[in-house]
Amino acid sequence: MDFNIDYRLVFALMNGKASAMIKRKLNEDFRKAGLELSPDQGDVLLAISMRDTATQQQLCEATSVSKTTMTRLLDNLEERGIVKRDKSRVDWRSNYVRITRYGETVRDKAKYTAVQTLKDCLRGLSRKDILTAQRSLQRVMDNLDEIYRANETNEAENELRRRREKLLRRLILHKK
Repeated sequence: MDFNIDYRLVFALMNGKASAMIKRKLNEDFRKAGLELSPDQGDVLLAISMRDTATQQQLCEATSVSKTTMTRLLDNLEERGIVKRDKSRVDWRSNYVRITRYGETVRDKAKYTAVQTLKDCLRGLSRKDILTAQRSLQRVMDNLDEIYRANETNEAENELRRRREKLLRRLILHKK
């Protein structure tokens, strides 16, 4: 296949330029709406609301944020009364996070603002354009997930091989 690829656009996607510009616009729109909320905090609220309560680990996976960053985001949201963390009764290491009543009003206002921002960003694109872009980006993410899973499997197999070889060397040395 021969494609006319705009590598500047591909590079802009790869380095997160479009994402950074959308986040900057969303941040401005949140401020204009009177929300003291970052786009990342908005993502967390949306992820929690998709399942009523969520563990911090589930939120990390849903938002692609590190555990350290998630802890900081939740500390800030909890301090402001937007979310509440409860210790798991089953696993003391886990916290369940839920949105407070006040947090629900913040989430609803943030969701409305985010939808308006996204509409602004997608202005001029047809539904077909948007769906094509969505499918294409999803395919890129699926490809990357597949690559990472394969790498993790290879790393696990290599580690297992190293352990077997080490064990065999010990057994051989022990028999002598």
